[in-house]
Amino acid sequence: MERTHPVTAAVYFLSVILITAIVQSPVYSAAALVCSAVFAFRLNGKTAAKTLAVMFPMVILAVIINLLFSNKGVTELAKLPSGNSITLETLTFSLFTGAMTISLVMWFIGLNKCMTSDKTVYLFGKILPSLALLLSMTLRTVPMFARRAKQTATAQRFVGNDIYEGKLRNRIKSGVHVLSVAVTDTLEHSAYTARSMKYRGYGTAKRTAYSIFRFTPTDLTITMVTIICTAVIIFLFASGKAYYLYYPEFVLPMTAYDIAADIFWFILCLVPITAELYSDIKRRDRNETL
Repeated sequence: MERTHPVTAAVYFLSVILITAIVQSPVYSAAALVCSAVFAFRLNGKTAAKTLAVMFPMVILAVIINLLFSNKGVTELAKLPSGNSITLETLTFSLFTGAMTISLVMWFIGLNKCMTSDKTVYLFGKILPSLALLLSMTLRTVPMFARRAKQTATAQRFVGNDIYEGKLRNRIKSGVHVLSVAVTDTLEHSAYTARSMKYRGYGTAKRTAYSIFRFTPTDLTITMVTIICTAVIIFLFASGKAYYLYYPEFVLPMTAYDIAADIFWFILCLVPITAELYSDIKRRDRNETL
């Protein structure tokens, strides 16, 4: 997916993220969690591992809090001393909502890796040049700010302003100073960039742009699969043929329509992994030929 056309990547991630957020079926949340995590680990295993290490305890805490204070549902599993009941419906809803939340974060890791700033500019540069510039600068600002903060903290450490050692008050004071320097430097750099683009006439007239992106047969296949799967899923759930219920009673029907919706969702979730495996096979064959 990293080498796909910007339009293909944008259509796919827009579809899969929106469906993951809107359709909170247990089957959909579980499939999205597994596929998005596998894809994120393949693209950037270190970032995915750190994200899971942070998200998992937060999700468990949210599930526990929801179980303690929500007693919706009719299937009672246990009775708390406070009088509230732990129900199967609340437990199921909490777990799969947490899975949905982690899935969204994993999909955004893939989006951040596949939709680079040059692809963003390609998509919006001709239609909305100001928006394209803003998005490109925003995507670049976050890693640049982290790098500036790290450099500033290292430099300040040599002059006695250490944020890692010493008394808590001094560490907080040093941290505020480092943050102030990093924010000021980042904003100043962004202002210089915006002023430079303005002086070059960016967005003032119709412009041409050199593009290295080509819409290949692989891009066409991925786009068509994404559109077909998304259209079928929207039709089945919008028409009420496929459905699920958490409250008042947990219902997960397995009619032909529900199975069809699940199959198309599995296909949609497996698209990026399949595309990556296909790219690896083509690269291996090319290397063997050479």
